[in-house]
Amino acid sequence: MSTAYLNGKLVPLNKAKISVLDRGFLYGDGAFETMRAREGEIFKLEKHIERLYRALGELSIRIPAKKKKIRNIIYSLLKKNKLKNAYIKVIVTRGETSGLLGLSKKMRPTLAIYVLPYKPLPSIVYKKGIKACIAKNALNERSKIAGKKTLNYLSNILYRAAAKKKGFDDCVLLDSRGFVSEGTSSNIFVIKKGKLYTPGLKSGCLPGTTRQEVARLADKYFEKKVIETNIAVKMLYTADEIFFTNSLAEIIPVIKIDNIRIGKGRPGRTTIMIHEFLKKEGK
Repeated sequence: MSTAYLNGKLVPLNKAKISVLDRGFLYGDGAFETMRAREGEIFKLEKHIERLYRALGELSIRIPAKKKKIRNIIYSLLKKNKLKNAYIKVIVTRGETSGLLGLSKKMRPTLAIYVLPYKPLPSIVYKKGIKACIAKNALNERSKIAGKKTLNYLSNILYRAAAKKKGFDDCVLLDSRGFVSEGTSSNIFVIKKGKLYTPGLKSGCLPGTTRQEVARLADKYFEKKVIETNIAVKMLYTADEIFFTNSLAEIIPVIKIDNIRIGKGRPGRTTIMIHEFLKKEGK
């Protein structure tokens, strides 16, 4: 049985339980980060912790521990669970409440961290790519939780489930203006006529760590600056290449949008090259 960390203690994962009055359980009142360890090294660990702390600050949730402690707990869990390639999750909730909606300064945050063996996506996903559909008015870019990894992921779950029901693998979420924002668990990039585009943060998309890394790699290896801009749906339909990014799957080629073939209908050359550079520098 895996060992997890919960509020200062190492416990068996199946014993890592919180109160039913915890606001994370009651209201999704908290934030989280998901990371990946590859051969014992964690991809952009410091960036993930910084983003978590930034989200907690914006949500007015107390910081449960210093960054160094979070880092040490993660590495100790990897060692104790004898994992080099792992899925890592850090969760912080506002803490236990009286059951009422109002906030109290007396609440102590809950900190939970666990690691599991990393299970990669089937290789065919990278070789063949995936199909996605458009989800209109799916994201409110003005929301106080836009761009943050909060525990309230119900909307994303439902949009992905609806996409699956239609025969797609995922969907592209549009903001209230009708512009592209992100995937249900990923950022999105568009390649057209040799230029690389991604939605700006004003779209409500998550400031992804892999998103930032792709921008750096594009500049380093291709001498291309990623263009952050408003992306209309018609631009997706006429793109040469499209791909999703996140810390676990890294880069996922998208070969169809709403059953419209993207480019040649297979993972594009630039997408494949960026993924290779990402894997190379992520080691």
